[in-house]
Amino acid sequence: MEANRMQTLMSAARVKAHLPAVVKAADADRLALGFFAESVYAEFSRKEQLLVLVDVEGDEETYAGHLLFDVKFPRAHVLQIHVAKGFRGRQLGAALLNVLKAHLTDLGFISIFARVAEDLTQANGFWNSQGFYTQRLTQGGKSRNRTIVVRAHELKTAQLISGSGISAADPLGLDFGGRRTRPLYLLDLNVLFDLGPRRERHPLALDVFRAERMQTCALAISSEIETELTRTARDAKTDPMLAFAGTLARFPVPDTEVLARLLPSLGEIVFPARSRVGALSANDLSDLKHLATAIHNGLPGLITSDETVLAAAPLLRRAYGLDVLSPVRFQAPLDEHELPVVHAAPNDDSITIERAHHDDGPAIQALLTLLGVEVVEQLSQWAAAEVRTTACVRLVARCEGSVVGYMALPASPQPAHIRAHVAVREDLPGADAAAHALLLRLHESVPIGGVGNIHLSCPKQQATLREAAASFGYTASPSAPTELMKVSLRQHVRVSTWATTRHALISTAAMQLPEQPPKYRHVDQQLPVLRRDGQRMHLSIFQLEALLAPALLCLEGRDGVMVPIQRRFEEPLIAQSPQTSWLPVNKAQLRPQRLYVSGPNTLKNFRRGDLMFFYESGKGGGTRSVIAVGRVLRAFHRGQGEAEVEDLAGSVLTEDQLPEVGAAATKTVTVFDNVLRLPCPVGLEDLKALGCGSPQQLLTAQRLSAQQVQGILEKGFQ
Repeated sequence: MEANRMQTLMSAARVKAHLPAVVKAADADRLALGFFAESVYAEFSRKEQLLVLVDVEGDEETYAGHLLFDVKFPRAHVLQIHVAKGFRGRQLGAALLNVLKAHLTDLGFISIFARVAEDLTQANGFWNSQGFYTQRLTQGGKSRNRTIVVRAHELKTAQLISGSGISAADPLGLDFGGRRTRPLYLLDLNVLFDLGPRRERHPLALDVFRAERMQTCALAISSEIETELTRTARDAKTDPMLAFAGTLARFPVPDTEVLARLLPSLGEIVFPARSRVGALSANDLSDLKHLATAIHNGLPGLITSDETVLAAAPLLRRAYGLDVLSPVRFQAPLDEHELPVVHAAPNDDSITIERAHHDDGPAIQALLTLLGVEVVEQLSQWAAAEVRTTACVRLVARCEGSVVGYMALPASPQPAHIRAHVAVREDLPGADAAAHALLLRLHESVPIGGVGNIHLSCPKQQATLREAAASFGYTASPSAPTELMKVSLRQHVRVSTWATTRHALISTAAMQLPEQPPKYRHVDQQLPVLRRDGQRMHLSIFQLEALLAPALLCLEGRDGVMVPIQRRFEEPLIAQSPQTSWLPVNKAQLRPQRLYVSGPNTLKNFRRGDLMFFYESGKGGGTRSVIAVGRVLRAFHRGQGEAEVEDLAGSVLTEDQLPEVGAAATKTVTVFDNVLRLPCPVGLEDLKALGCGSPQQLLTAQRLSAQQVQGILEKGFQ
């Protein structure tokens, strides 16, 4: 059927002929569409608020779908949208919505709303894909007792009032303000002096200024530095450092009234003994004026090498919210990246991730030039020509000896805020694996149990990299096409840890979960999330876990499934092994979504959103304990001969190994993600006490009740 045969009708005269088909289709799907009397459709068609999609062949028009909407300027409400069975799978629902969006935009409308039952998973997925974010929840009728998701879409209408900024593309509001802000730190004079080549801390001072060049932070000075340099000048000679300091942004010292209020309390914190007896030196007072300048101007921190001031950092942070930083904080953790990691799989190219070598510079610059990165950005933000820098981790991805990808990871004085630049040569073999491998290394820079706010920059036309990033839960910046953003929560969130996790998300990403952990109903239930811009979003548990991946919300009431796995398959599939492996890493670990293969009769045990516990059997030296938990995305049957190499890319199995999980030609393939190890493996005795540890139960996949899930989690974190 040709696409150009489809037409959308709106005029009352043409819609009238199709009203019987519209009513019949709507009445046949009342569970999803609700019920309206036949007269309602006639009335809406007369007001031209009924779109009818038809398949036109010659003079014949066949009903293919409809969209019923109501309007009350400047807002519209979609009441029904339906596509006939014979026409589904062709994006016709989206086409109907696009016609409505264009029509309302021309009329100056601002927004469109739709009400969808929370339990209609496919319908909610459709509306989300069409840019309709969850605005709020409301209770449905008493007869069905459903929770209704009210979804909104803001039209791109020329208007005097700006939009709320909420979009389905960036639901957490990570792109708030349309620009990335850099922390602005005040420099102490000792850091400037350390720029002298003979100074012991010279390399540290260089890293501070390299951080500014890579746009990790911005630097400024206080006018007190000029006063201090003038005071300490010898023989009336101008200090060369004074001329250099003049090139930096400058904040004036606060006036006398402000100093009179701040200096006594600052002196009590930094120099308590001398402050109490009134014996502060000129240098002491100068240090206190630097702190007062930073506090008065609302700056996030002061960079200093003074050990006395650094020792008072915790007290200054509590009292004034000011971070006092040592230049050491601007050095990257290079030791974590010393050993190369090889990702290998049978019949495929191996990918090696390692620190960039001295002679990789030309290849890195050639890669970035090919991708359109300006030379000035290559040398600054991308650190492409750096050789021995300690202010940035520089990693390359190699395939068959060629540099396929590159990542620059500058040191961050705020450990939870991670900035990275990633690029991949998409025309070379291994580009997809290289993109996943580099993002995996970036993802692992967030410690287990921690929270990371990741901002990733990439060149234009990086489709492979963007696809890989999407699988890790990154969202694209609506305002900057080369920027990707993510909050990574690498932990299992339980009732006992809800408060601390909530606080960590507030301090790191300025997003707030509900104050009390909700009772789990189903994976599509909506949770209110307050964004940093003050907007309130509603996100399903399933969507929130994807955005905060690899987070798992292990709430009371959530049930699960437990599956057996042999040690030889567990280590390459689940990764995060307690002991570092010197062997090549299986490529299954590169993919956030991985595959578990089991017998055909196990399909009934897997449900979307289940917590999926992995029991390591005793075979091959296994521990006979539950060692990890992930999340079920979906499960399906796949014939053994139907499995393509790409179909098994997220598994540790090859086609030849499939018989090892059962003789049946059909297998159950379960797609899972967000896998994390349990800190304390849960052994057989504990499983037996919970009623899920008998030999018969552990041979195959078994359902776990909500009580058993909480029992395993309690033991796994004791």
